[in-house]
Amino acid sequence: MSNSLNQEFNQFSQPCSAIISPIPNNPYFLCNILADNAREYIMLSDQSFFGLFDVIYAFILAVVLGLMNQTTITYSISLAMIIIWIWIKFSIVKEESILSVRDVGIQVKTIYMNGRSVSRFIDKSKISDVIINEGINMLQVKFYMAIIVEGQDRMVVVFEHLLPKLSILLKVYRGTRSIIFNEIEGNLDNADHFPSNHSI
Repeated sequence: MSNSLNQEFNQFSQPCSAIISPIPNNPYFLCNILADNAREYIMLSDQSFFGLFDVIYAFILAVVLGLMNQTTITYSISLAMIIIWIWIKFSIVKEESILSVRDVGIQVKTIYMNGRSVSRFIDKSKISDVIINEGINMLQVKFYMAIIVEGQDRMVVVFEHLLPKLSILLKVYRGTRSIIFNEIEGNLDNADHFPSNHSI
């Protein structure tokens, strides 16, 4: 990304007080109206850091330490289990977002529990289309939103890890297209704007 584009994205990435929740009773989805020509949608994970899995894992670890002989092998196994647990926890996705800036492009960002973030910028000139399609995930039919990038075989999936419900995806889809393609959000209810026959 050029310096000018970096500056523009940094400007729109600053915290904004104009935060609304487009989906009632859904505290995990936020929309930042950053300016007339910029909008950010943020999906937060509802997964807690500790859960039933952690209780079971701790129980197994306690059994290993309590029932087995206190040897170097026992301590090595316990240490390995703790390292695996930490790795699993820090690999959990905490937040995913999409930032659209008119005449500039789209930035897709993923933030993990350990604070690590991965982002990708797609220049406006490279965006062929923004679509919603359905795919099969864990034997379930899931809707997903994707960005078709010119010259690339693989699409960029938005909210790839959290996979929000269709009602949320439609809000993001309409808002993103209104910014990137200057379309009126009300006109996007038409089925003609709902592409199909795409796969991940």
